[in-house]
Amino acid sequence: MSRQVLVLASTFGAVTLTLTLTGCTKHGAHAGTSSSTPATTSTGANVEDATATARTIPKTAKVACTVDPRFPSPLKFPEASAAAEVELTPGVREILVVSDSGEHGAALAWKIPDGPSRRLTLPLDETAANDDIEAIAWQGGHLFTLTSSGAVRRFSPDGKGGLARDGAAYRLGDPPAACPDLQKVNCGRNYEGLCLRETAALEVKPRCVGYAASKKEGALYCIVMNDNKLSIDTIRKPIVLAVGKHSLADCAFGTSGGPAQSTLVVTTNVYGGSESFVVEEATGALSTIDVNTTPSNEAIAIDRDGTLYQFMDDNGDESLALRMTCTGW
Repeated sequence: MSRQVLVLASTFGAVTLTLTLTGCTKHGAHAGTSSSTPATTSTGANVEDATATARTIPKTAKVACTVDPRFPSPLKFPEASAAAEVELTPGVREILVVSDSGEHGAALAWKIPDGPSRRLTLPLDETAANDDIEAIAWQGGHLFTLTSSGAVRRFSPDGKGGLARDGAAYRLGDPPAACPDLQKVNCGRNYEGLCLRETAALEVKPRCVGYAASKKEGALYCIVMNDNKLSIDTIRKPIVLAVGKHSLADCAFGTSGGPAQSTLVVTTNVYGGSESFVVEEATGALSTIDVNTTPSNEAIAIDRDGTLYQFMDDNGDESLALRMTCTGW
């Protein structure tokens, strides 16, 4: 099956990008960007080398997906920047989508499988950190959020279908793990993703409860949990991925109890061809998921059924979205 990008032109940030597809191959549309100055990641890897590696053909994952037309697109919701399956009301599964900077915690919850949707707002403490929510993850009955600057917040169901904040925002770690000023956006490692796995039922606990995805470095930083707080592991080296420069957009584990609960998936924006990959944690090797995408993926989620959700943030009042029925996780 050839992967197709469904929309050919969109506004990405302050720049208008027109995407040209040649043959609609599974590698999708790539933006014509280049840099004459090599950059390095925190592990010393050359970013241009990583970009060159990404242009080779990785093996294809065994996952097979088809578009589910029942999911609305575009969503009547601005700047979809992060997504995860949540259970804010006992027994009610929802996909939660959160906006980023300037939307002050705006969120939309879509009831699985067929809706309806409802609006809610995360009660942010914007004096401690900004509202640039770039990533969310559901773990242990709590919602964790991450800003691009490295500020973490935790929320719990409030018993009314919404969320209550558990304390103030805190740093993912001392600089450079988080920016010195948490009010800044797209600074430092410029985090775009947060993926956490459920570990309570595992006989052998992994060192990393999950990962924070650095857009700047194209790397996944190991996350540990101490006293119910997330922090960057200062010992474990990050997983540097062979994706395009500034293209890493999100990461996700499948929801606990589902077929993808132990599968680590990442996605890229237009600069990486808007592709999704299964990641081998031990080596960082990527396997392409042959799946239709938005022109520039911003957020992904995998629900307990193994369904893959993809969202695009083009800074507009609506957000392109795709829901894929997948098997083979």
